[in-house]
Amino acid sequence: MGVTLFALLAFGVLTAASASAAVTFLLAEWLVGSTAVTTELLTESTGELLLEDTALKSALLCSGILDGWVGPNSLDYISEVLSLSAGLIAATALGGTSPRLKCEVQEGCAPGAAAEVVAINLGWETEVELMEDGGSTFFVVLFTSTNGSKTVGWTAECTIAGVRAEDACTTPQAAAELTLEGMNLLANFSEAFTELAELKLANCSVGGTEKGVVESMTPGTIALNEGGELTASSEGVVS
Repeated sequence: MGVTLFALLAFGVLTAASASAAVTFLLAEWLVGSTAVTTELLTESTGELLLEDTALKSALLCSGILDGWVGPNSLDYISEVLSLSAGLIAATALGGTSPRLKCEVQEGCAPGAAAEVVAINLGWETEVELMEDGGSTFFVVLFTSTNGSKTVGWTAECTIAGVRAEDACTTPQAAAELTLEGMNLLANFSEAFTELAELKLANCSVGGTEKGVVESMTPGTIALNEGGELTASSEGVVS
């Protein structure tokens, strides 16, 4: 994909804002092959996400493309979110500047009516890090935004009980777990991993506090536009 520029510290150590302080984040770096990235390289990430408001018991399945770049010092950036298969609608819909995505209703919304989603607060600044939790380690991409309220998320619009309704779900930080499958670098969102990373679920304008959940139905594949094997590395560990 999908912290961030403001999270850079002198020795590259971040500690999750939690009373237990059990989770620690170490700044990693992007590699192409075995060489550290030293300039901005364009990327494209594709996958399927299930966007849920658990209070409303609503869920929309969206196929998307995240365009952006990876760069030196662990940084990367998401500049645009596009539809993978269903096509785009108006670019300024739902009060956003991103194109709307047509999504499939899985639960809650009327199945015969259009369901649409737009990304909030693009561009998203992201950063690759090594997360340590009780001896276990995971490579992650942390998402945030410096646009406006410094939150990332989505606005969904669908028909419920015959009425068109909007629901905006945002969070200051989101995390996706990175894994390497063959030569493919995958990013996976899940409620379980968000909780493991001691981050908050999204707050939704209709459903309420920590009711917004992102689940990867198909893990996102992060690929370099010009080819090459993209991996992450920290202190000799490579994913």
